[in-house]
Amino acid sequence: MASTSRWKGLLWVFALFLSKVAVAVPALTPLFYQVDYQGKTAWILGSFHVGKADFYPLPASIHQALAQSSALVLEADIQDPQMPQWVQQYGMQPIKADSETQQLVDNYCQPLGICQQLAQFSPWLQSVQISMLRFARMGLSPQFGVEQQLLRLKGSKPLLQLETAQGQLQMLASFEPKIQWAMVRDSIQAPDVDIQALVDAWQRGDRQTIARLIQQQMQAQGGEPMLDKMLWQRNRQMSQRLQQLLQQQAKPLFVAVGSAHLAGDYNLLDYLQQAGANVRDCWQVSCDINTEQSALLPQKMDIAPQ
Repeated sequence: MASTSRWKGLLWVFALFLSKVAVAVPALTPLFYQVDYQGKTAWILGSFHVGKADFYPLPASIHQALAQSSALVLEADIQDPQMPQWVQQYGMQPIKADSETQQLVDNYCQPLGICQQLAQFSPWLQSVQISMLRFARMGLSPQFGVEQQLLRLKGSKPLLQLETAQGQLQMLASFEPKIQWAMVRDSIQAPDVDIQALVDAWQRGDRQTIARLIQQQMQAQGGEPMLDKMLWQRNRQMSQRLQQLLQQQAKPLFVAVGSAHLAGDYNLLDYLQQAGANVRDCWQVSCDINTEQSALLPQKMDIAPQ
């Protein structure tokens, strides 16, 4: 009887061990690079604009790089106080949809009671709003986007921009109505499994999967012209702007851009290399990050409502 009890106890411990293995969160390794250009350094993190509380804290080396940097560089200041004005200017321009697309939108918005609200927006902004609702349903929130968390952690460091929020909204509004309505259809019809696949690819720093999923999405919405305007042109301009910022700074910069800008054809890293920069993947090759600053790292993410 004692022997049976002992074996039952061992089996219970083994089952508990397996259960912990099964639910263990995989190591977070988002795209993370060191760029050395004309004697200056930048660490570049591939961000995700929405997230969950359990994505944090980010890996220690990322926190250490941010602590050692002279400034935080984002695509744009997402907290710009003029944002409501620019949303009004570029996003409140309703455009009539074709009957098939309108029926699709009605079928989506009527059960949620948001049809009247959506109808006030330009199609591109309708697409953004619908995507945010779908993210929320999957437990993803802008509050836990990488940029929001970096802004909380930067302290007194200055915030620099590769673009402007106004420029980003102006670009989205510049797409012809046909493409904007394709964006709306995709925001409604994209399978949850594809959205989750992109989240998973970001977490493990899978450049190939990120590039494939983003390219498929943009090809479906607007073909190569959309890829050119949304990614390729901007990647070249971001590269030029980052080179300027590096020349102006004595100490390293910490840069965060959407992961899609670091993957696929004509990505930001390619343009930097073409300009003569040396690029290192910090997960594959040791980067010049001082690992003695562990005291600066948060032991537990202190999440405060935004």
